[in-house]
Amino acid sequence: MPPNEKLKLGEILIQQKLLTPVLVERILGIANSTHRRLGQTLEDLGLLTGEEIAKALAVQFGYKIVSGIAELVIPPETLRLVSMEAAFEHRVFPLQVRDNRLALAMADPTNTAFIGDLKATHNLTVVPFVATTQEIMKAIAKKYMNELLEPHANSILVVEPDYRDRQTIVAPLSKQGYTVVEGVDTTEGFQLALLHRPGLVVTAKQMPDGDGFSLFTTLQSVAETRRIPVILLSLRATPEEEAMAYQRGFFDYISAPVRDITLLSRVSRAVAAGKAYMPHRPSASATGFIDEVYVG
Repeated sequence: MPPNEKLKLGEILIQQKLLTPVLVERILGIANSTHRRLGQTLEDLGLLTGEEIAKALAVQFGYKIVSGIAELVIPPETLRLVSMEAAFEHRVFPLQVRDNRLALAMADPTNTAFIGDLKATHNLTVVPFVATTQEIMKAIAKKYMNELLEPHANSILVVEPDYRDRQTIVAPLSKQGYTVVEGVDTTEGFQLALLHRPGLVVTAKQMPDGDGFSLFTTLQSVAETRRIPVILLSLRATPEEEAMAYQRGFFDYISAPVRDITLLSRVSRAVAAGKAYMPHRPSASATGFIDEVYVG
């Protein structure tokens, strides 16, 4: 079914009685001023869940919704059609190939450029399906990384390229009872943040592929990670850098090396604050969908 060009996403949400016309107009103003899509802005503000937005996108584009994709059996040759890095970047997941057609789960079905690249690279017709980012991240973790995503209210992501420096942060946090996830650069840090949705990110300023500021900017660009508090650790702390960190939106700024008691008190405060403003997002129910991937 071709995309429905007559109805915009806001109009569909009004039809579904999820939003009023006045609210849609106001949120569109916010979305335009912040250069974000309407759906992303609505989820950021906690007005709609990922599932509600996915249903509206499915109506808008005439695509089916798929859920429970982490439980599907995906052949290795199908997974190889989309690299793990591309799956992360575009929030997509390959479901099945049949009759020269690739069923592709997508959090953003407007990403026609990626669809075109897949078609050109593999000479396949891409059949998009709509899925929430959470569903796709669960599938990526399980199928590409052989990991199960289990939410931990007290999980902390520590991003630090130097092993010894990283352990000076990880060890006291682990001893205190936190579940610690470790990353070594901005790319891995962002991927782990998307996968694990930690309650807090503690990042070094200096990294080989960027810095703590660039990681923070990336986290802020995605609805799923925007509300996570971030603490910046700096080996060359200056008053000017500290002021810039707070101005950019970091929750806290710590000069490294840091004493355990200082680290734990700052982390405790950040985790508590994060719980206060992170919205509750209900999990999508898993369904056996693979038999309905190709219909008609």
